[in-house]
Amino acid sequence: MTFTMTVRRNSCGSIELVLTGEMLGSAPPSLRSRLSDLITVDRPETLLIDLQQVTAISSAGIHALVFGYTIAVDHGTSYRVRHARGQVRRVLQLAGVLEMLTDSDDLGALLLATINLEEPHST
Repeated sequence: MTFTMTVRRNSCGSIELVLTGEMLGSAPPSLRSRLSDLITVDRPETLLIDLQQVTAISSAGIHALVFGYTIAVDHGTSYRVRHARGQVRRVLQLAGVLEMLTDSDDLGALLLATINLEEPHST
């Protein structure tokens, strides 16, 4: 399934990035770039990442989400990953990052998750 990203802006300073498809192959690097641009250029108060339509995620995809989280924290942007389901939710839980990604105000979860993560492997 093709990976797509759709940006939705609302009037209260938040941006929602809706992801669809498989976060494999070239998807994670393009996601990293998009997250960086949204946070550093658009400077939203809150960035919401909707994973409801994501069907698969690799370790590189997990690292892209964590990358977005760390950039958001550095720039004072609230960052929330929402609606992960099925296999994607299980993979995020097994990687130890689900709780952190759903609450960017918990910096202790960031430290624990980054300690537990290995370098991404290509898929």
